Amino acid sequence: MPTPVTPAQGDAATTPAATPVGADLASAHTIVLETQRANAQGAQDVRVAQEQAALQLLLQEQQRIDAEVQGAQLIRQEMCQHLLNQALGVSHLPNASQTRIRKQFADRVFEPTELNAAIEDARLLVSELTAGALVQGPGRISAMYDTCDKLQAAVDDMLGAPRDKAHVKLSTHRLSGIRELYHMLTGDYDYHGGYYPDRVQLGGTTTDFSGLVKNAMNKVVIARWAEMGRAGYSWWEKIATVEHMNTLNQITWILTGTVGRLPVVAEQGEYNELNAGDSPETSNFVKYGGYIPLTLESIDRDETRKLAQYPKELATSALRTISKEVSDIFTDNAGIGPTLADTGALFNATALATAGGHLNLLTTALAAAEWDVVSTAVYVQPMLVKNAAGVYGTGDAQAINPRYCLVPRELQLTAMKILYPTLENAANIYSENQQRGQPGDVLTVPEWTDATDWAAVVDPVLVPGIMIGERFGIMPEIYVSGSENIGAVFTHDEHRIKVRHFLAVGVADFRPLHKSNVAG
Repeated sequence: MPTPVTPAQGDAATTPAATPVGADLASAHTIVLETQRANAQGAQDVRVAQEQAALQLLLQEQQRIDAEVQGAQLIRQEMCQHLLNQALGVSHLPNASQTRIRKQFADRVFEPTELNAAIEDARLLVSELTAGALVQGPGRISAMYDTCDKLQAAVDDMLGAPRDKAHVKLSTHRLSGIRELYHMLTGDYDYHGGYYPDRVQLGGTTTDFSGLVKNAMNKVVIARWAEMGRAGYSWWEKIATVEHMNTLNQITWILTGTVGRLPVVAEQGEYNELNAGDSPETSNFVKYGGYIPLTLESIDRDETRKLAQYPKELATSALRTISKEVSDIFTDNAGIGPTLADTGALFNATALATAGGHLNLLTTALAAAEWDVVSTAVYVQPMLVKNAAGVYGTGDAQAINPRYCLVPRELQLTAMKILYPTLENAANIYSENQQRGQPGDVLTVPEWTDATDWAAVVDPVLVPGIMIGERFGIMPEIYVSGSENIGAVFTHDEHRIKVRHFLAVGVADFRPLHKSNVAG
């Protein structure tokens, strides 16, 4: 019989074949786990290293930013301290107040408005404590001057010209004369008439010798004009109307006819044309002028006093030219004046209803009673309606008395006693009550040579009669020949001081004018 096999024996028989396979599987699983664990640890280490590097970069950047912020803070602090020093320096506060504010703002950053507020509070406090004592604020610039301003003021002083208002208190070098000025601005010590920049003592100026002299001379003209006016040569300014013109074309003085009283228009009635016209008088511009030489020889001789006289003479000449032109209106054509557009002489005794009739000429000597006669004649002069037959002299009276009595020097006192009654020295004075309160003025005409003729003129503000047209100003213009190396300086060794004057003098209306031609 076969031997029976037990389970233990069967298990033992089968175990050796199964053990190597299980061990291998377990070992492989362990290896996989170990590998995965190692890989995970390596990845984690890489991530940690990367994060540490990034953190290091972040820390470095933060340190850089902190350093820049600290540097900017220091710069701003220094700027604030500089602002503090500047503000306190111009505050004019007492030392104690400045010390207090300096401690308040020292070594810190602040806003300018905060500092200004503190300084202003300190000013108010100091002002109250000092009982009204003045505390000045920051300095303000009231004027700025350059070399040209100072040089112009010096030239003005040298030629006796008034300074510009802004330069009145300007301190300048006093020029010894025209010679020093010429050398300073041209460098022409050898008098060749040239300009030598390397020798010029005042480089950088924007003007030249001619320009400075011209400016000063024009100022002298203005001053001399006023002086001569006060002496009597501006008498014409009171009786003439001056108008500025934009061209040198012939001037037409337009006198428009008056309507007088408006006619009645009936209900549903027709309006009629108003009978008004005009009376155009014309004047042509006349150019006056000339020049005075300023030679290089006279500069070398330093004839400054002579140069200073030139503009005075030019101003006087121009003023007397206008005076004569206006005077001639009354004396031309044997005392009857120019012929007007209506074909009548300015002054005539022709009836007003006649073409050219002005009825403004008499022959009686000046006296109180005759002044009243002339005043009445001027007062009743009919205003212009139209220069046409049937309407001559039909306008309403202008109803204005003459204001000015024009006389030669011989009649000056006579006229004054009439218009200024307090000057009358006769035993029986009747004119004072008659003339008191009546406007009037005596004008002595320097050019009148007839000792007995006189005239009356209405205030031109009310009725313009004599007209003066000017193109570049009522006063003459003065020029000094331009550059030092061209023109007359080059050809004649002289700077030419030229005066130019454009004027047109005429009559617009005869009605405000009256003349008395008295037989001598």
